[in-house]
Amino acid sequence: MIRLQFDAEGYSVICGTEQVILLAKEFALLRFLYDNRNQVFTREQLLDHVWPLEYPVERTVDDHIYRLRKKLKSWNTLRIHTVRGYGYSLTLTDVQRPIHPSLYDQEVQDAVHGLFRKYQLLGQGNSIVALAAQQEQMGFELSPFYQMYIRFVQADILWFLEREDFALKDRLYWMLLLYTGTAGVTDEGLSMCERALSSRLLSSDQERELRILNILEAYVENGQPERAQEGLPLTLMVMERDDLDKFVMPVALMEMYMHLVANHMEKAAELSDRLEGMLSKAPYLRELGRYRMMRGLMLLRTGDVDNAERLIDEGLDTLDMGKQELLKIKAVCQIRGFLKLCGISPMLEEKYAARYERLDRNNGLTLHRSALRRWLEQTLSGV
Repeated sequence: MIRLQFDAEGYSVICGTEQVILLAKEFALLRFLYDNRNQVFTREQLLDHVWPLEYPVERTVDDHIYRLRKKLKSWNTLRIHTVRGYGYSLTLTDVQRPIHPSLYDQEVQDAVHGLFRKYQLLGQGNSIVALAAQQEQMGFELSPFYQMYIRFVQADILWFLEREDFALKDRLYWMLLLYTGTAGVTDEGLSMCERALSSRLLSSDQERELRILNILEAYVENGQPERAQEGLPLTLMVMERDDLDKFVMPVALMEMYMHLVANHMEKAAELSDRLEGMLSKAPYLRELGRYRMMRGLMLLRTGDVDNAERLIDEGLDTLDMGKQELLKIKAVCQIRGFLKLCGISPMLEEKYAARYERLDRNNGLTLHRSALRRWLEQTLSGV
């Protein structure tokens, strides 16, 4: 097990033969986490221990964690983990890990990744995260796709910004959706989607998904439902041509949202009935949560505010149960945009604005948005 040596006078830390010089509070934070390794601390607890008698905001902890990770990234046996919705934890690992025979058993590897694919289809992000946490104990290798997918559903923007061991083109699609899914209504997000489609940096599957689904939803979010309507024939043609059954419900949800924004209530009701039937046979958490939210938006259009609020909250709770953090953030952004469009309930606007602020704090959305935008700009400009 590695051991760190701390020099309080020079705020330096030594690991083996490597020395890193830190700022005073970075040093204090690292030493506290190191002395209490394998324990999880909230941001408030870290503020109390590292900044006593001071009054910094919780974002201060995130800033210092970010800088520590950057400075210590070469120490691959030391990890500072983000525990979603809670805080941070530091762990140390042996350089030599036990070798499991199952790592070389293709049947085991196929079975485990079959579970990942099934949980992904069912929208059970909670099950995916739990299974991935057992990687070392169960002896399987997590594929690069699921390494990224797990962080993606958790809206872990910082992880994507820091993972330089993944190529730019491998991270581009995920980071594009993280930006458009967390920034709310922004012409920049839509513009980046359009640039990504012409960049030739995306894989064929990613380009297809962006073209037939994601960009259509971006049009609706930016108040252009007619452009989404124009793109629907291509979407339906590609889905039939490529036998894309997994897109049926996501596209129907997007179409329902499109009609709600355009105030085409009869068409929205038709989509709602179709989705009700599909979800009765396949109640996938991800789609079920989004559907309940859309039903709530439909009730807002009819003026049934109380039942609308109940359904919207049920939808968000379902996404929360499935650990679909990114989709929950995206849903709250859509709810706020819809409330502003309809001008129905200032109280609900205030409620979901407060909910977004909590999600912002917990996930560092504002904290990392500029860096994420710069990364996308630089990557797409380099084409």
